Amino acid sequence: MFDDAAERVPGNAADSAHDSKDATAAAVGDDAKDAATAQALKVLFEGCDAIADSVLDGYYSIRDMQAFEKWIADRKSTLCNPALAQNTPKQKFLVLDLDNTLICRNTKSPDSFWVDGTYPARYRIQVHPDCLTFLHEMRAQSRLVAIFTSSSAVYAKNVVAEIERRYQEAFPGSTLGPFLTTMSSDDCTDFRGERRKDLLKFGPLSHVVYVDDDPYYSMKDQNHIVIQVRRYNGSKSEQPGLMAIVPLLTYLSSITNVSETARNLKKVWHKAGLVKVVPSTVGISC
Repeated sequence: MFDDAAERVPGNAADSAHDSKDATAAAVGDDAKDAATAQALKVLFEGCDAIADSVLDGYYSIRDMQAFEKWIADRKSTLCNPALAQNTPKQKFLVLDLDNTLICRNTKSPDSFWVDGTYPARYRIQVHPDCLTFLHEMRAQSRLVAIFTSSSAVYAKNVVAEIERRYQEAFPGSTLGPFLTTMSSDDCTDFRGERRKDLLKFGPLSHVVYVDDDPYYSMKDQNHIVIQVRRYNGSKSEQPGLMAIVPLLTYLSSITNVSETARNLKKVWHKAGLVKVVPSTVGISC
């Protein structure tokens, strides 16, 4: 009558053996995940070691935007893999350019609007069709989002106010606006008569990512943390560019050191023929 006692009595040898098997299976599963993660990172940064730091000593830009966006798309499952996230990464500052990144000027789109710049300048503005969705996704990743434009303070204030109004209208449940702060030409650094954006204003470069259609506006020693996005001039063919970089930004939000990782990614892109580097940007447009 006690033949099934081993199955009913807690803590007996049968239970211990079962628990041991579960622990072993869990450990094997964790080892397999670790191995898969290590392999994914190895593939992601393949070729990085073959490029010397000196190769990137200058200002980089993407030479083939379509190929660059395909590189990101082909690695989306890796870039968006939670297993690649490093332990408790510090909250990142995502700094965004304004003109030709989130908006464009002088358009006749029916949803465009007028803003005042420095008197008497006045501009007709179109918001990128994916701007609000992009900002919502970035805020969902608990990012600190800011604007840094080389345009005037009054222009930036007026454009940002309209974007924030539309954002609250699109996402009425949002308790916070999309931007923490806005910096303008008043905050730029003069470099040989040209405006430069000093990203150290947002803290250590290890925790800052900057998105711009023109990476030449960055300081030379900060250029590697700039993620170049497809320039938006209002054309439908240019629209996919903003959302195309989301997987890359998702990955950069999950790591410990943006500066180191972004530099290594630039090496990978250079080896793949996606990047060109110039020693100086004086008199050169991107």
